[in-house]
Amino acid sequence: MLIRWATAKGLIAIVLFTLLAVLIEYLIIVYTITLGATDPALITLTWPTTLTISPLFHIIPAAVIITLVASWTYLTKRLATKPLEQKPFKAQKHPKAPPAARTEQKPKRTLTQTIREAKAPIKTTLFITFIFLLFILMAIVLAYPQLIYNTVANTYKNNPGLVTFVAAVNSAIEGFNHAAGPLGSLATTINNGIVVLSPGVKIVGTALGNLLAPIATLDGAGKYLAIQNLAAWISVLTVILYGRYNRRPLHYGRK
Repeated sequence: MLIRWATAKGLIAIVLFTLLAVLIEYLIIVYTITLGATDPALITLTWPTTLTISPLFHIIPAAVIITLVASWTYLTKRLATKPLEQKPFKAQKHPKAPPAARTEQKPKRTLTQTIREAKAPIKTTLFITFIFLLFILMAIVLAYPQLIYNTVANTYKNNPGLVTFVAAVNSAIEGFNHAAGPLGSLATTINNGIVVLSPGVKIVGTALGNLLAPIATLDGAGKYLAIQNLAAWISVLTVILYGRYNRRPLHYGRK
């Protein structure tokens, strides 16, 4: 669907995506607050009413939401194309045709046609949401290196049944390796190959970790700003590159 933003459909589409972006930002704010992020520079307005504004948790999320909406509108326009033009159909003249035959009736739109025409907005919504959440998660892991370890450790600590389940799965895999014969040997060979490659992977990971280590040394507010900026900037660059070099725009059939 080639969205015209001034129409009701275009306005509704923008409002829906904006609400989705607001929900995502709200969840990010709540989660980072639980990790210790605080705003040291609150702004209090006393006129016309007392109002406290947080630059960290109000202004920054608003800027990110505007960025996501702008990226979505850009990518939607890049992927959608105008419907193919078709010459107007000339109906044959029937001088004695009854009035009912001359009455034009608009064909009813099916659900499949509606979904097909909304393919571009749906595709861009899923793409931008996935990319932004992916880089948010990566930025959080970089800012809080012990987060994954602590999460896994607390999960095992609070769920003794999970430990038993993992141990049972491990025993079942070992039994399968002994019983499978050649197939088990193949799995062992693959495992040995991974072990051999692990030092190289460790070197690359260490180098990347040293490059991004300063993020982990920031305070809660600094980590929050780094998370929002990294996710927003990388998402925008990804959207621009995808929209510019994508060679398969969405085409729609004749009406």
